Amino acid sequence: LEKWYGQQLNLLITPILKKWEVILNVSVKKFSVRKMKTRWGSCTPKSQSIRFNLELAKTSSGNIEYVVVHELVHLLEPSHNNRFKTIMDQFYPNWKTCKKELNKLDIRE
Repeated sequence: LEKWYGQQLNLLITPILKKWEVILNVSVKKFSVRKMKTRWGSCTPKSQSIRFNLELAKTSSGNIEYVVVHELVHLLEPSHNNRFKTIMDQFYPNWKTCKKELNKLDIRE
C-alpha cells in the first residue's frame, strides 16, 4: 500500500513541481517521497533536492501544492524568516490556511 501511495504522490507532485519551478524561477535537481515522522517536506537548497512525506498522499491536492511551493521557496530563502513569508504571501496567498489544515493531521501514523 505504501508503494502505491508513493507512486500516486509522485504522479501528483511532478506536474505541480514543474509548474511552480517556472513561476518561482527555481530548479530542483531531485525530489523523492518517503516516510517522515515530523515533517511534510524538507529541502536541501545546496543540492537542490526536496523530500516529501508519504502521508501527503492522504491529503488534498491544495495541501500538496502548498507543501511543494513551501519547499521550492526554500531554494530562494532557506529559513522561515520574514522574506520567506513575504514570498509565500506573494505567490501562494492562502498558504496559512493550508498550513493550519496540515497541522491538524497526525503524520506519525
